Amino acid sequence: GMEDTGHYHVALLKFLLSNGYTVALINPKTTDLTRKMEGAITKVDRFDLYEQRQLTRHHHNLKEELDIYCNRLQKSIDLVFPEFNTLFTSKYGVVYMSLLKTFGSAETIASTDIRTIRKCFEIKGSGNRISLTAEKLKECAKNSIGISSEVETIQIKHLVSQITLIKEQIAEIDKKIEEFSIINNSPILSIPGISHFSGTSILAELGDIGNYSKPSQIIKFAGVAPYH
Repeated sequence: GMEDTGHYHVALLKFLLSNGYTVALINPKTTDLTRKMEGAITKVDRFDLYEQRQLTRHHHNLKEELDIYCNRLQKSIDLVFPEFNTLFTSKYGVVYMSLLKTFGSAETIASTDIRTIRKCFEIKGSGNRISLTAEKLKECAKNSIGISSEVETIQIKHLVSQITLIKEQIAEIDKKIEEFSIINNSPILSIPGISHFSGTSILAELGDIGNYSKPSQIIKFAGVAPYH
């Protein structure tokens, strides 16, 4: 038995499983509650469940990072071009991100040649077109109440790059999670609202569902059992 925390146990865990040993992982979230709760130890039958758990947790961490960067981006936009978001029906589209990465502020857009601005509106593929024009954007930038800040402009360009990268990474993970989900072929997907990601996350965290003989054990394992 070993506590499921950190990474030092992973190589030993894989070695033992590949040689037919029975291994138990102790859930670190419930270690301190073993006096009050049952089901803190679960049998591990498949190493791929461990990999799925690591993948879904990585997905969750990237989502949290994405939220942080998006909030920082909006703060910077509010300073250098507060009217920018009102020009779009939704945020983070191709044109939206291209404009921010290329120019970064109302001041820069206002002083840029209109032909250069138009290049950001040239969308390839079958994506949704927007009603905003380069001319309207430049006019709005000229009348903007945004401040002039080279530092904020640099931050905007960097944040756009980071957000784009994280979104690509999440898309890559989503594809792999869906592959795992199809292999699992679990009836959990028949539950309304359960996606490939949430279904795989639940199964990966629980481990072998056969280790639980009743629903109350799963509730206790998750640590959501109510107290009087």
